[in-house]
Amino acid sequence: MPEAATATLSVYDVIGKVVTVRNIDANKGLNSEIFTREQLGATGVLYYTLKSGDFTATKKMIIVE
Repeated sequence: MPEAATATLSVYDVIGKVVTVRNIDANKGLNSEIFTREQLGATGVLYYTLKSGDFTATKKMIIVE
């Protein structure tokens, strides 16, 4: 994060369906969130988007069994 702020972390499957959304209080710099397979209800490739003000970042993650 470029600066400390509230942010929305959204997780999507490969077809774009929203799997989960979390509102977080992010610190400046590196932040982490922990999800379990049970919380996501999916395995394989998922995408997450972090949005805060004008800042948006989308990355890929892989969930394995």
